[in-house]
Amino acid sequence: MYKVAVKSGLVAGAVLLATSTVFTSPVFAQQEINLTVAAGQPTRAMRPLAMVETFFVPEVDKRMAAAGLDKKYKINWKQAYAGSLLKPTFVLQGVSDGIADIGFEPTIFHPDKLPLEQISFATPFVTSDVVLVGKTIDKLHATVPAYKAQYDKFGVVRLAGSSFDSYELFTTFPVKKFEDIKGKKLSTAGAALQWIRDTGATPVDSNMTLYYNNAKTGVIDGFIIFPSANPGMKYSEAAPYVTKVGFGAQYAAALIINKGVYDKLPPEVRKILHEVATDWTAAADKIQQEAGDTAFDTAPKNFAGAQNFVLPRDEQVKWANALPNIAKEWAARIDKQSLPGSQALTAYMEEMRKAGAKPVRDWDKK
Repeated sequence: MYKVAVKSGLVAGAVLLATSTVFTSPVFAQQEINLTVAAGQPTRAMRPLAMVETFFVPEVDKRMAAAGLDKKYKINWKQAYAGSLLKPTFVLQGVSDGIADIGFEPTIFHPDKLPLEQISFATPFVTSDVVLVGKTIDKLHATVPAYKAQYDKFGVVRLAGSSFDSYELFTTFPVKKFEDIKGKKLSTAGAALQWIRDTGATPVDSNMTLYYNNAKTGVIDGFIIFPSANPGMKYSEAAPYVTKVGFGAQYAAALIINKGVYDKLPPEVRKILHEVATDWTAAADKIQQEAGDTAFDTAPKNFAGAQNFVLPRDEQVKWANALPNIAKEWAARIDKQSLPGSQALTAYMEEMRKAGAKPVRDWDKK
């Protein structure tokens, strides 16, 4: 928890001329700032989280020193990952309550508390560019006041966000065209379940810790997950066919800080936290993109019997158009909460197209 301690040093003055007078004056008054960073997952589970430890924390110290602020302030970091202080679904509340000062908050866990943060899950088939998703979400936070207001309700400040590489399809059978999934049982989690609606497949709510065993035992025929998880979870052993459907990169987590703590920090320290958090987003999103691409490309090499397929654009169109307009449904639900769901949807899609994305379906139009 944030505390400030002041250390002062004294230096003896010189003996002047023939007098015996000694002059003393304070040399410095250094504030010690204690910050606790917490996450519910182990750092090995997600690269953006690992980079909180390996990039964000040391980079803040590095830039404090470069700016000469280490003479005035010293940050004492305490890091608590893997649920040792806060469980995965309790980070938002835990930081709000001051149990931790800074937290890695999986926004996907809170569609009720952070509804506007779910926009990428409501708009599949838009872009597989992780960095572009991150930049677009950041722009929404900068231009739509309601995005910031979501966090204000919980007494926290969002410093930055991070996204996952494009979700793809792992199956026990080959998928080369949209019709191949008809009659199959496909799992995924939370908001991504709506990507299976009206497709002829049966959606099965599950999570990434269960996909392997459920596919291996025949409980399901496949699942949707980001490929960067494959090397660690060894999904291709249970579901050897990986199809790049192009559901898209997904915004999924935020780095947040308790507002009371934030407000007490010196302005120059807050500025560095924001600057480093912005660079953390860019670096983490870039690494996540590379990890996803590499995991997909190397699956046949790393797993016996694994095969890759890429769904052609016309088959992507079939899948996307088979779905109801889940984006407009999402926007309408958000609008009813007196939040700008429709405004956010339009802004998100326009920004994507402006940046060069070629959505398989223009969710804001049809």
